[in-house]
Amino acid sequence: MLRVDEYAAEGALNTREALLADLTGCAYLLVSGADAPSFSELALAGDALGVGDARFEAALTGDGALLGAPLAIRTGDHETVVIDATRVHESVGAWVEYLAQARDAHGNEAFPEVEVEDASEMLVPLLLLGELAREVLLDYLHNGDELPEPGTTRQLRLDAITCVVTSLDLPQETPAFLLLVPPGSARILWRSLLSFTEVTPVGHRALSSLLSRILPWDSVLDGSGPARVSREQLEGWGIVREGADFVGGRGLA
Repeated sequence: MLRVDEYAAEGALNTREALLADLTGCAYLLVSGADAPSFSELALAGDALGVGDARFEAALTGDGALLGAPLAIRTGDHETVVIDATRVHESVGAWVEYLAQARDAHGNEAFPEVEVEDASEMLVPLLLLGELAREVLLDYLHNGDELPEPGTTRQLRLDAITCVVTSLDLPQETPAFLLLVPPGSARILWRSLLSFTEVTPVGHRALSSLLSRILPWDSVLDGSGPARVSREQLEGWGIVREGADFVGGRGLA
């Protein structure tokens, strides 16, 4: 398991067992509508998500180059949240929005019943990660509530605030939770989390540095453009599925 305080030892972060970051300003999209499931499976190359599932999935260009690997969360039958806090988040977000405008050979909208919109004003994304992240959140739970298992999402009440809580299935098995919080309550929960001596706030730059050490694909995404990565490597990272029924699939083949 990767200890977040190892970053402090290397001078990258000054932290105490858990980090708290506000992801506002990163790529944070809501894909909704009757066509949302089929669009999401075309735009992102990972395994199909069931309601409540969450995983990192490759976003590929048409010729199979890797743009990024955002986190996709299936929050409902016709809703998927796509979020990326890495240094390539702008490219990833713009690409997903672009694909939603795709048209077929006859000029018709490929996905007439899908809407991709910035979700920043809907729910505020807070990320809590580190060795004691789970213990901190457990302190909020009552009445038999349980935290979601890695790769899943659950609605929970934290400090009397109803939140959508996702447990990230990180490659390094670092405990990490994405909290989607109502805007009117985000500041309250932020301050509540910081009342724990174990929790340290970090900004986007420090978070990006941290993620670059945790996410294996980040090493090939330097921000200069899409990266050429073999299908074997993408499969090893668990961010691409079998077959070629997604944007870039033929390019990989």
